[in-house]
Amino acid sequence: MKNIWTILCSRSLIDQRTNSLSLIDCVDELTVTFSKLEEMSAANKNIPVILEVVSLWHDEAKELERNLTYVIEITDPQGQKVGEFKNEAKFVVGSTRLRAITGINGLRLTSEGKYLFKVLLQNTNELKLISEIPVDVKFLLNLTK
Repeated sequence: MKNIWTILCSRSLIDQRTNSLSLIDCVDELTVTFSKLEEMSAANKNIPVILEVVSLWHDEAKELERNLTYVIEITDPQGQKVGEFKNEAKFVVGSTRLRAITGINGLRLTSEGKYLFKVLLQNTNELKLISEIPVDVKFLLNLTK
């Protein structure tokens, strides 16, 4: 199985009539605004954001039904894992491509900097890194009332 592309966005839509995929608000940077210095200085910040990791996979073995097991792992700028989402998707018989969509409801942030959204393919007992999406996170303090 081959990962053709992976995108991080706020929403994806599949048109029922044409089966076309639309990616809404692709994300490569997040700016988080805090109203108190204490909130911004906290070791862990749980941010209420909704994101989707959308991937297109390809596999030539179309005469069989195949399961795809993968993990989305999020690491902070220090390399610590701050999130993990295990997923399974299925290639149906006769299909060589698969769109897989993983919803993420909320992020745990530790500091400003580059976060990595990693796609890891499960092969027997090991995870193989397939794709990385870097996202720059910036903090903003807004003290106005």
